[in-house]
Amino acid sequence: MKKILAIASALAICVAFSFGAKKAAAPVNKECPISGKAVNADQTVDVGVCCGNCAKKVAKDPKLALKAKGNFKKCPVTGKPAKKTVTIGFCCAKCKGEASTPPKEV
Repeated sequence: MKKILAIASALAICVAFSFGAKKAAAPVNKECPISGKAVNADQTVDVGVCCGNCAKKVAKDPKLALKAKGNFKKCPVTGKPAKKTVTIGFCCAKCKGEASTPPKEV
C-alpha cells in the first residue's frame, strides 16, 4: 500500500510541475531590429507595452522596442506604465545588449 501511495504522490508531483512550467514566449519578429539578420530564439527581450494596440504596433515594427532604451517598464509607444509584454528577438547577445542597455549620460 505504501508503494502505491508513493508512486501516486510522485505522479501527482510530476503532473503538477508539468502544468506549472511556464513556456518561454516565442519572439514576434523573424529579423533582428538592429542588424536585420535572422533571430536567435535564445536572444530575446520582453518589452513592456501598455495595451493590446501597442502590442500589435511593436509586433508589427520591432524597431519601436528600441525606443524603450532598456526601460521595459514603460510602453515605448505611449510612455505609459507597462501592463503586457511583447517578446522581441535579436540575432546575437551584442544586439540584445545594445537594445537592453540605457544610453550612457555624458
